Amino acid sequence: MKYKKIIVISGTPGTGKTTISKRLAKILNGIHIDLSELAIREKLYISYDNQRNSYVIDEEAVVNRIKELAKKYNDKVLIIDSHYGEIIPPELVDKIIVLRIDPLVLENRLREKGWSWNKVKENVAAEILGVCTANAIKEHGVDKVYEVDVTNKDVDDIIREIIKIIKEGGISGPRIDWLSSKSFNDLRKYLE
Repeated sequence: MKYKKIIVISGTPGTGKTTISKRLAKILNGIHIDLSELAIREKLYISYDNQRNSYVIDEEAVVNRIKELAKKYNDKVLIIDSHYGEIIPPELVDKIIVLRIDPLVLENRLREKGWSWNKVKENVAAEILGVCTANAIKEHGVDKVYEVDVTNKDVDDIIREIIKIIKEGGISGPRIDWLSSKSFNDLRKYLE
């Protein structure tokens, strides 16, 4: 399979973006790019936010670097994994696949990584509210954005679902609504 554009794998931290993206790039004979890793490695950031324990990227510099890489590897599909993948210019993006996960499962994953409660709460709230999906739709339109629920799924099953979306499309836009499918009492602690 050949693609002239970029496939973005988005989602809150802890959804499995990097694992899925690396495997997908291998299957499609493409190039995997972890956007945060690229920004840090090539010093494409403005500052470091001590409170959030993360870098503040220079969006313009990151976008320019992605344009260079898309030109350099124009015969390969680029699989970009990032929770802020919506910054990639729409003319370069074929599809944005947003990985979604049950908020309670996400909390456990982030706690296992040793994250602070504030960082866990912030990211689980973003998952509950579908922030990655909303940002992607805002920048790229609803027709390019697809959600995949990865909760308790095997990596191979997730990959098959994504490849089917890449080849055939599917139902685009927001489909997963944790606020209506989970008890509000279970979610309240993340949203307060």
